[in-house]
Amino acid sequence: MAHHHFTRSDWLRIGVVVAVTVAALIFVYPFWPLDEVVQLGLDLQGGVRMVLEPDGIADMNEQTKVEVLDQIQAILNNRVDQYGLANPEIRVFGGDRILVNLPGTADPEDARRLIGQTAMLEFRRVIKAGTSALEELIPGSSSQEILRNREGIPYIVDREVLLTGAALADANVGASTALQASSRYYIQLEFTEAGAQRFATIMGRMDVNELLAIVLDGAIYSAPAVTESIKTAAAQGWRNIVDSTTISGGSIDQEEAKILAIALRAGALPVGITIVEETTIGPSLGADSIRRGMMTIAIGFVLILLYMFAFYRVLGVVGNLALILNMLIVFASLNIFGAVLTLPGIAGIILTIGMTVDANVIIFERIKEERRTGKSPLAAVRAGFEKSMSTLFDANLTTLITALILLLLGTGAIRGFAVTLGIGVLGSLFCALVASRFLMEKTGFASFIPVKVIEERKG
Repeated sequence: MAHHHFTRSDWLRIGVVVAVTVAALIFVYPFWPLDEVVQLGLDLQGGVRMVLEPDGIADMNEQTKVEVLDQIQAILNNRVDQYGLANPEIRVFGGDRILVNLPGTADPEDARRLIGQTAMLEFRRVIKAGTSALEELIPGSSSQEILRNREGIPYIVDREVLLTGAALADANVGASTALQASSRYYIQLEFTEAGAQRFATIMGRMDVNELLAIVLDGAIYSAPAVTESIKTAAAQGWRNIVDSTTISGGSIDQEEAKILAIALRAGALPVGITIVEETTIGPSLGADSIRRGMMTIAIGFVLILLYMFAFYRVLGVVGNLALILNMLIVFASLNIFGAVLTLPGIAGIILTIGMTVDANVIIFERIKEERRTGKSPLAAVRAGFEKSMSTLFDANLTTLITALILLLLGTGAIRGFAVTLGIGVLGSLFCALVASRFLMEKTGFASFIPVKVIEERKG
């Protein structure tokens, strides 16, 4: 292998290539299983996909519609983050709906409760409480209405809302020793200063043994009686009742209590929502998608490696090294930017394999043409890269613009394809114009250009 003098520019290229390679290896480690390398989308990991439609959205003007959708999106993101679900996707979909993708969700019912809970909390005065679900109660005036608890027992309550969830500062799940035996949990409410002051005023207006209904989304969860102790505490100041109220009920289990507490902390949705579409993808289907997708990548990858070596011999090794480096760059970039790998994203990776090789093929063919004219190997390499530059930039720039348009305007599946395609295009250019060129110019690979030199005849 010939000796080559390394300039300052050459050392810079070495440093860049080595740094990119080492960084890619670090971020791709442990290489397998795939879900430990990159975040997987709904189609690969399994989970729940929902399309939500806010109630009355069709009757709203455009500004109100945008505000409502943004508020719902923010509240749902807050709920999902607190619940601890990984890689959620919540965004406006179709102009007046919201798409919710929850990869890895094991229980669709929990997802429905978390997302569909309006969390409209109200405190109402109870006029009369029923004793069984079969009992019929009749309101005494238009200022009263019938609400039922979770067991169907009716209550006559005032329509006037004494306090809402806006008065809350926090909500947490608790379980007392007496309740744990029967798996009964409660939600401890903590008021803001203004909310506690308002609650103290309410206590002052109510009599001992009167019932105060705690209503969540139109259902009574509990209706505790006002006690002498709570009235005394309220009279002594709002600080005594900041965290003195709970939501309980015989049928609240731990998971439901957790979801309700999260919904109350995140705040009530501005309007009710309807789940108009729901798809559940099982983890076994996701695992099968991963297996098939990675098998496709592996088969295509190996076939390309064999083809490049068979057709270009030693130069094919350069192309193969560039391809391997680009695959590391693609998966490392997905990890670094927190991008989600989807099944269409795997298709983008497969396309990237072809594009990486295509860039090297264009360069190699141009180098071979230059070598046939009698140029030295090094001169042929330099001329080949310089004359291929405009072609490579034009082809890859148009692909990159297409990927950007798909990313900005496409839906979830198309965006997944666009992300991997865009990263692959940039990686392909780097590998071809920096890594491959360095190998060809400075490591002696140029001496193995597989062509016959046409020597000029002397007359």
